Amino acid sequence: MSAVAKISGAVGRQWGWLTTYNSKRLLGDTVAALVVTVLLVPQALAYAMLADLPPQVGIYASIFPLLAYALFGSSRFLNVGPTAVISLMTAVAIADIPEGQRITGAAALGFMSGVFLIILGLLRGGFIMNFVSRSVVAAYITGAAVLIILSQFKHILGVDVQGRSGWELLSSLIGSASRPNVTALLIGGISMVVIWTSRTYLGLGLVKHGMKARTARIVQRLFPLMIIILFTGISGVFLLSENNGLPVVGDVPRTVPPLSFPAAGLEIYQALCLPAFVIALVTFVDSMSTAQTLASRARERIDANRELFGLGASNFVAGMTGGYPVNGSMSRSVVNYTAGGQTPVVGVITALLMLFTALFLAPLLKYLPLAVLAALIIVACFSLFQFRTLRSIWHYNREGGITAFATFSAVLVLGVQWGVVIGVILSMTFHIRTTLKPHMVIVGRFPGTEHYRDADRYNVETHEEVKTLRIDESLYYANARYLEDKVAHLVHQSPKMTDLILMCTAVNRIDGSALSSLETINQRLADANIKLHISELHSHVKERLHRSHFLDHLSGEIFLSQQEAMRALEPEPDWSQYSDHVDIH
Repeated sequence: MSAVAKISGAVGRQWGWLTTYNSKRLLGDTVAALVVTVLLVPQALAYAMLADLPPQVGIYASIFPLLAYALFGSSRFLNVGPTAVISLMTAVAIADIPEGQRITGAAALGFMSGVFLIILGLLRGGFIMNFVSRSVVAAYITGAAVLIILSQFKHILGVDVQGRSGWELLSSLIGSASRPNVTALLIGGISMVVIWTSRTYLGLGLVKHGMKARTARIVQRLFPLMIIILFTGISGVFLLSENNGLPVVGDVPRTVPPLSFPAAGLEIYQALCLPAFVIALVTFVDSMSTAQTLASRARERIDANRELFGLGASNFVAGMTGGYPVNGSMSRSVVNYTAGGQTPVVGVITALLMLFTALFLAPLLKYLPLAVLAALIIVACFSLFQFRTLRSIWHYNREGGITAFATFSAVLVLGVQWGVVIGVILSMTFHIRTTLKPHMVIVGRFPGTEHYRDADRYNVETHEEVKTLRIDESLYYANARYLEDKVAHLVHQSPKMTDLILMCTAVNRIDGSALSSLETINQRLADANIKLHISELHSHVKERLHRSHFLDHLSGEIFLSQQEAMRALEPEPDWSQYSDHVDIH
């Protein structure tokens, strides 16, 4: 009965929207799907180029993965498919694979990323998102945007550029800049200026001329398609590829995505194991951020574990259908939400439209200049810059700033994968370093109140006989010895102390090692004729302590509040200091 209830509940959460689905919603979803498809077609081609893959691979990655996410994903608005950051990571991951096996290697990368995500979803590993800090996310996205822009300038210049790191790409660009393809430079430069201008000013201009804000945003998003159509037509009519050496997309096969297991060799799978896991991690963190942002606008909730499974299914299917790793796209998801999409049916319709594109519209892409696609990617990357966020992190928290700077530098020097790994390791290192020496202070009472604060910061009442040590961190094996040292130092500095109170307001956990340290402290204090007391101990921590013999041997008492402890323990005032004369009249 319980299992049946759980299954029915999961089905209700997953596809509960079907009970209220009607023709009005279908119309809204269809319109949104059309808008998203118009945006997705050029992006699929551009991001496949960024991943050093043929253009049809980007289209393949935009069909069946959308269907998989519609079935298993938790967001009604997230649009999965090729994205800039994941495409760059794919290009780096498959760079060492022989050229003839890169398509298969990219499919294997998507397959493995999907497997990792599905396993994490089955293990309810949604908490893994908590290990990637905001500073790491902002830094790796900004660093990846810089790398992407540097990698795409070769298409704007129409030159051959080699290198993977930021420095290698920049050096190669500088060396090749003296002999650009003038036609590519002209088309790419105009495309960049027009796309950036439309992205920045077109929407506002349309609103000022009376267009509704929602419609203006959609038109603004779709305007780059007009640039693509224009320059594709010019390229085809004047045969700029043959006459001027303009690099173009070339022939795109009119085929459906192949359904087959990516038969890469064992060595390739072993080489792609770490990149696949890092891509899976980045995919989950980035997609969850987008999904949660849109869900908050619609007052909905995203299930992290279901999202893991949905993204895993999408990547798994992408690998099985000739694609490469996919991710939730912020730009297309926002367009979906803005255009009126309401359910996962948008993904289904978009997939069907992309299948139609693969079968019937692919030949029209033959003369599309690579410089236009590069301009589209470069302008899109401008919105990925988060230098302002990184600056605020540096000013607010120096450790977070160091982590962000190291992540950003590692992305440029070593690549996106290692940048993420280094950022996560540094974040965890700083966190552990902080908990190794938790904040512990002597506290006293504000005169005439029941408020206790840090004695080093405030003018509060303290007593030589009764000392209170406030512990501002949970106690575990890594900081247990530090507590012993702190208490020993306090005893040395307080020769008149008879009672020590450990104020445990912030202590949410005491593990076995910390318990042993508390027993040692209790014994050492007892040997020095000092009683150990504990105040403001959380009930769940106290319940766990009752499983041991610590409370049986505690020399002092457990007090519900710090005020209760001080009432019981504070010494009587020395009244003699106030008067040496007793008036009996």
